[in-house]
Amino acid sequence: MTSRLPFHSGDGRPRYVGPATVVFPDGREVSVTASLVLRLDPSTVENFSYDRHSTWAGSITLMQDEDGVDLFDAAPGILRMPDGREGEFMATGGSADENGCSGLGPAPFESS
Repeated sequence: MTSRLPFHSGDGRPRYVGPATVVFPDGREVSVTASLVLRLDPSTVENFSYDRHSTWAGSITLMQDEDGVDLFDAAPGILRMPDGREGEFMATGGSADENGCSGLGPAPFESS
């Protein structure tokens, strides 16, 4: 059995907790609070390709109630950070206003 690295703040992994915007496939945008962690540092994997590899994960929560908005519909969605960086993600489950997410490609927050 392989041991898994801890998924908590004491594990030394880069994290982001704060405001962001979810862009749905149809172009709608909603404000969320994102809690994200870098799962894999691509610089540590020789010949690593971002092609559909999950490198970051976490959760997204609506900042306010939005009629007709279900975060699970962001499949795939774009997560836009306050500084303009963006990353593609898949909603992984939860409720309409709080969902897990798994990033596809480079993390839109600091990875070094």
